[in-house]
Amino acid sequence: MTTNYTIRVETPADYAEVSNLVRESFWNVYAPGCTEHYVIEHLRKSEGFIKELSFVMEKNGRIIGQNIFFKTEITASDGTKIPVLSMGPICIANDLKRQGYGKILLDYSFGKAAELGFGAVFFEGNIDFYGKSGCEYASKYNIRYHSIPEGSDPSCQCFFL
Repeated sequence: MTTNYTIRVETPADYAEVSNLVRESFWNVYAPGCTEHYVIEHLRKSEGFIKELSFVMEKNGRIIGQNIFFKTEITASDGTKIPVLSMGPICIANDLKRQGYGKILLDYSFGKAAELGFGAVFFEGNIDFYGKSGCEYASKYNIRYHSIPEGSDPSCQCFFL
C-alpha cells in the first residue's frame, strides 16, 4: 500500500544505498547484470547534473525509490539548440514494485522540474507506465534521435511540463 513514504532530495550520504537499490532493481532486466548504478555515479559528476532534481523515496527509514534528472539539449533541424531535461534511471525496490510508488515518485519529480522552470523531459521507457503520467512518444512532435531514421524510433518519450 502506498502510504507512509517521504520524497526528498538525495544527499551524498544516500549514494551507496541508492547504488545498491538501482543495481538490485535493474539486475538482469535488460541485459545480463546491469550498468544503471554506474551511469548514476557518472551523471552526478556531470556538468548537467541537477542536485535539486535527484530524489529518493523513503519508507520506514529505507530508501525504496530514486529518480534523477540532468540538463541536456535537443537540436532542431535548423541547428537551434533547445535546452531540455533527460531523466533516469528511475526505480523502485523490487519488493514494492507495481504498488503505485513509481507513479507517485514520477509525478512528484515532474512537478518539481516544472517548479524549477523546466518545460520538457526526454527519456526512454515503457509507454504503458510513463503514459499514465502524460508522457507521449517524441515522434508525435517530430522529435527523434539524430542517428535513427525518421519513423523508426517509437521508444523515445517526452513529457511537457
